[in-house]
Amino acid sequence: MTTLPAASVDPGSAGPASHFQPSYRVSRERLLEKLHALSARHPVLVDSRAIGPRGPHGETLALDFCIVGARRPKRALVLSSGTHGVEGYTGSALQHWVLDVLLPGLRLADDCALVLQHANNPYGFAWHRRVDEDNVDLNRNFLDDFDPSRCPPDYEALYECLNPVDLDPANEARRWARIADYIARHGQRQFQQVAVEGQYKFPQGIQFGGQRRGASARHLLALVGEHLRDAESVVWLDIHTGLGESGSCELITGAAPDTPAFARAQQAWGGQVHSSYSGDSVSTPVNGLLDLGLAQALPPGCRFAFAYAEYGTWPPERVLRAMRADNWLHHHGDRGDATGRAIESEMLEAFRPAAPDWAGAVVAHGASLVESSVEAANITDRRCGKRASERSRR
Repeated sequence: MTTLPAASVDPGSAGPASHFQPSYRVSRERLLEKLHALSARHPVLVDSRAIGPRGPHGETLALDFCIVGARRPKRALVLSSGTHGVEGYTGSALQHWVLDVLLPGLRLADDCALVLQHANNPYGFAWHRRVDEDNVDLNRNFLDDFDPSRCPPDYEALYECLNPVDLDPANEARRWARIADYIARHGQRQFQQVAVEGQYKFPQGIQFGGQRRGASARHLLALVGEHLRDAESVVWLDIHTGLGESGSCELITGAAPDTPAFARAQQAWGGQVHSSYSGDSVSTPVNGLLDLGLAQALPPGCRFAFAYAEYGTWPPERVLRAMRADNWLHHHGDRGDATGRAIESEMLEAFRPAAPDWAGAVVAHGASLVESSVEAANITDRRCGKRASERSRR
């Protein structure tokens, strides 16, 4: 594991890290401004679906489905951000790189589009949580049927350790000792499975998948059904952070290895995709995944290739501690006091490390990944010329 020193990401500085935005609100405002400017070169359509809650400054929270190119594309590349809220900083940074560097010099084919889906979970992005306004993990919320009794037995046994009602040091030491004992007996991988696969029984617990489809999930599926209803092929990248070695990237699909969906993902990204379903990934198998929900929203016969791009940040224990503390804060604490501010700051660090080296490396890698995805999606007019990476790296 390579750890990076703490430092501030300067959105105005030169280099790849400059594409990181300081907040959800600023990211959204700048995104819409850039799309307006880009409309002189490309057809642009933005369909925004607001959710009920507001952001920290009273701002509208919305899913923005931004189509650049054909109004009803036959072939599309979709880049989405913020499925896990606070992780949207990295996904939106890549979306801003696309607007700043890639699209100004890209020639799209007449029947194709590049789609930027900004903030699948705008509440979590704005409020620096992984979950939505109902404490639901959006990437556990794409089920056809919800069983409110569904929960791993060992999650129930460890419930108080995973979802503390206080942060008293002595109580926390006891809880972490129980977690360490569980890991010693069953292994780190089994603990990860129990803690994160998704549970539907405890609304105040971490990794709650909901007991119905949430507003963000409904809006996203409706946007896909409306705007990609004529699509014959779709390549989709959803950007995440938190798992894996610091700064590394793993491409993940929820599809089983023996399925056409897995084969399409492998074809799109040169055999580099790992299956969480089979356990061949930094992610253990989880319930209610976005990619499986999206597949049902696309038209029958559409060739759909999907991958989560997962960028590593910090060791798993630090990330879990941040999630536990954030969950405690939401249900028992005060965001405005010193403890609340420290917990929010740690959530940001856990999922958007402040080190400029980390931010720059992630955007540089992500830019190359996006370019390879453009090629896999086959959305360009072949007269477009050089790759953007050869033209500019802002």
